[in-house]
Amino acid sequence: MNAPLPNIRPEERLTAVASEHAVLGALMGDNDCFDRIGDLRAEHFTLGDHRAIFAEIERQLSAGKPADAITVFERLQAAGHGAGDLGYLSALVQNTPGAVSVARHAAIVRERAIRRALVSLGQEISDEARTSAEDAPVLVDHATSRLEEIAHARVRKEPTHVAQGLIEHAKTLAARETEGVLAISTGFRDVDGLLNGGLRPGELVVVAARPKMGKTAFALNVAAYVARTHPVAVLSQEMPKSQLHDRNIAAVGRIPLPHILNPRNMLPDEWERMSQAVGVLEKLNLWLDDEGGLRLLDVRMKAKLVKRKAGLSVLVIDYLQLMEGEGDNRNAQIEKITRGLKALALELGITIILLSQLNRQLEQRPNKRPMPSDLRDSGAIEQDADVVIFLYRDEVYHPDTDDKGICEVDVALNRQGQSGRVALNYIGAQTKFETLASGWHPSVPKRQAPPSRGFE
Repeated sequence: MNAPLPNIRPEERLTAVASEHAVLGALMGDNDCFDRIGDLRAEHFTLGDHRAIFAEIERQLSAGKPADAITVFERLQAAGHGAGDLGYLSALVQNTPGAVSVARHAAIVRERAIRRALVSLGQEISDEARTSAEDAPVLVDHATSRLEEIAHARVRKEPTHVAQGLIEHAKTLAARETEGVLAISTGFRDVDGLLNGGLRPGELVVVAARPKMGKTAFALNVAAYVARTHPVAVLSQEMPKSQLHDRNIAAVGRIPLPHILNPRNMLPDEWERMSQAVGVLEKLNLWLDDEGGLRLLDVRMKAKLVKRKAGLSVLVIDYLQLMEGEGDNRNAQIEKITRGLKALALELGITIILLSQLNRQLEQRPNKRPMPSDLRDSGAIEQDADVVIFLYRDEVYHPDTDDKGICEVDVALNRQGQSGRVALNYIGAQTKFETLASGWHPSVPKRQAPPSRGFE
């Protein structure tokens, strides 16, 4: 057999190899126990011969063929791999007590593999830190990326019978009746109505609009409201923290933003409201970050950092098209980003509100209200999102509209509820949204007169 790998303590190697013996023997003795080993892979084994034996067992079972000591030996010999001999493979089967404890031994093999990977990574990081010409931030990025890969080497979830966990879920249903819907309110009654109560853990909520529609203001308004009772983080790639503070003070204090930017225009009562707004904002569980050009890894690290420090319920990202991605083209990059953000929402049990731009082709239509096909760069946005919300202000395109000061909130996609449109009052000077009185209906776009040909 192969020589032991370096950097493994004798007692650790003994435990790992013994568990590898037990797993391989159990698999060849009872092929049906393969479904008990979780996400065990060939690279998790300590010895090269064991990796080859496991890979061959996996290949035969995947092809629907039996994998016992004789068939595995024959296939390895035919492939020119001298992994052990027939006597060794037979001994693995004979000396294994059976498939009863295969899951426990598989977990030990996987655990030892992760520990070896951590030791190896530590040596690589040390070597790179001493010899690499790369800048320190680049080295840190490389290290965190490899650490993330190791962290993902966890046991795969297995399907469970419907009866498992059903009693606990029934208790959740009862809690919904007595305690109300287990969702976080956005602060806007009508929007919550369409979202069945508000924001839910594990959901990716996309808020999309053309420029000047108020999507950043909408997201900040929601963030400030939620942060009264739940921890919220806002990752702004477009505005520095100072501008986010200005907007929050304007919205909470109901002060025109131009007055915040030029305090010489502030009225006496506005100074008082500004002081009160600052007092409200500093008590919020709100975290701000203004680093630009974020990658998916950056978002993951920042979200986990806030989660460790203060817990995290809602993460706002402004905005998708400013993020950097990996892939051959922008569509592929966006697809990886949205899929990764959805996975992050599930992993951390948070709601992610992702702001997004819309395609410019929208501007060429007579009716410029957004639709799902207007989502920019990739159809994956629509596929990965649990909720897609479009914002539209008719006065941006029609200054003489009857809907001045109105922002249409169109819940175009909602996997857990209904779609529909509601309206909010938008006070642009204060970057503030408010719930509108009921009874609103969208105005009919005014028809433009045809261009004159120079004669009646």
